[in-house]
Amino acid sequence: QARRVFGHKRPDPPPHSHSTRSPPQPLVSAMAAAAEAAAVATAAASGAFRYNRENYMFDQGMRWGRFTTGYSMAMAQASMYREDIRDLTAMTVTKADTYHTVGVIFFVLNFQLIMAGRLGVHGPSPPGWLLAIYWTNICSCTTFLVMFTWMAMHAGARATAGGAFMLTRHVRLPIPTPKMLDKARRTGNSYEKQRVADVFRIPFAMPAAQESEVDPESGRVPVSDRRMPKWY
Repeated sequence: QARRVFGHKRPDPPPHSHSTRSPPQPLVSAMAAAAEAAAVATAAASGAFRYNRENYMFDQGMRWGRFTTGYSMAMAQASMYREDIRDLTAMTVTKADTYHTVGVIFFVLNFQLIMAGRLGVHGPSPPGWLLAIYWTNICSCTTFLVMFTWMAMHAGARATAGGAFMLTRHVRLPIPTPKMLDKARRTGNSYEKQRVADVFRIPFAMPAAQESEVDPESGRVPVSDRRMPKWY
């Protein structure tokens, strides 16, 4: 009775439809292909990132090892040079000391000839002309012995000074400075400063990154030839 209005029956409302219209099949296939391609690209990018980062960290370890090994060899070579300088200096000083010893012995003999062993002390006095020649040779010998002894002492002192000068001025151990150590080392976050193409580089398909850092001492020498002393 409630549904009757002026003798007419109110029509029932249409039932609600819960079914949705399905998208076309080509669109579904395209979306699935795009999702698969995105997944493949993400996996490839992730693999390339991990591969390149592992290579980068490995290269930094090799770079630091190259730095320390190169300087260890340079210091070993400098140590040999320093040892050679010490040996040559010691040879010169030893020879000068030997000459000095011989000069002192001749000094003693010369003084004996001047004092207790002179002519006329243990026998008759010789003629004047012979004494003149005798004393002239004794005095000349004394003069040459003074020069001989002084030059031997000077040679030993000069050789020692020259060796010390070379050791302190020219053949020092090539110990790297803190600035060079900081330039040689790399931290893990330095990988974030690489180019995007290097971070996601595809192996064998894209060229590898080249080292472009220069020597912190001169600022011009390539990395392959750097970090060695000028004499090395």
